[in-house]
Amino acid sequence: MRYRAAGLAVLLLVAGHMASAQERSGNDVTVTGQRMPGAEAPRSATCEALARDPFFRAQLDAAKGDPFMAPRILLPTRLPRNPNYAAPPKVPAGSPLPDLTKSRFGVIDPVYSPEGPATQFPDVTEAVAAANDTSVADREVGQSMNRDAAIGACRAAFSRGSSVGAGGRAMIARRDETLPMAFALFDQGRYPESLEWFRKAEQKLQLNEGGDEAALFIGKLNLQGLGNKSDPIEGVRWLRKAAEAPFNAVLETPVFDPLQPDRNTAVGEAAVMLGNIYRAGFGPVARNPEEARKWYERAYDVGHIAAAKVIGDLYYAGTGMPRDAKKAMSWYRKGAAFGHASAQFALAELLYAGDEGVPVDKKTAFTWYKAAARAEHPGALYALARAYDLGEETAPDPKRAIVLYKGAALLGDPAAQVAIGTYFYEGKQLAKDDATARRWFEAAAKQGDRDGMFNLAAMMVRGEGGARDVPHAWSWLHAAARAGHSAAPRALAALEQRMTAPERQAVAAMRGGR
Repeated sequence: MRYRAAGLAVLLLVAGHMASAQERSGNDVTVTGQRMPGAEAPRSATCEALARDPFFRAQLDAAKGDPFMAPRILLPTRLPRNPNYAAPPKVPAGSPLPDLTKSRFGVIDPVYSPEGPATQFPDVTEAVAAANDTSVADREVGQSMNRDAAIGACRAAFSRGSSVGAGGRAMIARRDETLPMAFALFDQGRYPESLEWFRKAEQKLQLNEGGDEAALFIGKLNLQGLGNKSDPIEGVRWLRKAAEAPFNAVLETPVFDPLQPDRNTAVGEAAVMLGNIYRAGFGPVARNPEEARKWYERAYDVGHIAAAKVIGDLYYAGTGMPRDAKKAMSWYRKGAAFGHASAQFALAELLYAGDEGVPVDKKTAFTWYKAAARAEHPGALYALARAYDLGEETAPDPKRAIVLYKGAALLGDPAAQVAIGTYFYEGKQLAKDDATARRWFEAAAKQGDRDGMFNLAAMMVRGEGGARDVPHAWSWLHAAARAGHSAAPRALAALEQRMTAPERQAVAAMRGGR
């Protein structure tokens, strides 16, 4: 689908000249001027953070203390914990139990800071800063409920089964130490001990109080966290329990951060894990593409936007179902609409080339390429670079093209690395620099790019940008031929005819070492 950069001509090896060649950190999500609470915050965390805002408290007061009648609140998300279970524990098994933080989920959470200092929320608006001084806040908003009452209303409302203000279950969840202890032990690598505490938490807490997290981690640990005692079948059973937890789209839609698309809820993460397990199979759990799609769709239904891209890929490849590019496009659009860069890029690629049921639409493709490029998607940056280079759907702009090629290359796009290498080799729009060109070709070659392999071999044969190295040139040409480079077989044959005896011996030694 993507146009590949042209390789350096075979004539370099035959006639001795070369032709031209042409493929975030954890920023916090902001909501109403507030940074989102720390990872793995409780369900009420976003509501509690907003409770610092006097205007939100006024709206909450007008809604008679019911956050669900106030402006919509999105649930917090967290990054998955995926440690190396084979690594030795950070703290020896059997050591004293760790001290717990104030967070129920094993991280320091500013929501539970007693004073709620504004320094923990550097993005706050003036109104939120004023809310840290309750006297100022109440003066500006009138006699609305104070911050403590608002936070209490949030905690009570997000505990299903208890009336607002009653807080019975909320109190149990807030005082629980089984789940934080389980996470603390898990983070120390004491997995069998953490499993005991996750089981205690699962028995004590309802699914919406942290029981879903407990079930998820019981599943994870049984899946592969207990060494030879791991039980993937039991792991899948617990993952199903977490993934099938009740979900209310109106009250429990999670935050989606395009810069951190892997952030998820316990329910969503369990569904994604089940999708991954059934997509490829895992030990005694057989591969089942249809079951995989079912769980990816569940992940999307509970608010994990990134699942839309995966489902689109399944339809595009025809994995476990008839290939359907039109349905793939529909799923890519779902993710793209929420700013998921990989979905935007996939949609652009599909529209650029067209497919069965999907007419070519380069103008719309260019729009989606730009959207994905704003999120620093390497492939999208390369596609835009090529568009400005060739004047597709825009006026030609060679200077902008070079900037975009370089950006994509620095982010690891192999075709862009070949393109930048070619600019340095030709010395037309950039100063000629053979050593730099060779490094870029090598970077692309190491990623399996056949043009990078071919071009690197060509420079090695001539000794350009570095030492002459015929044996390694032969190796790269051989790899380029296996990767499908059309000129590589003929260049390889020409090189073999000209090799010296020592060079042949070196090649034979390299082949024998494979």
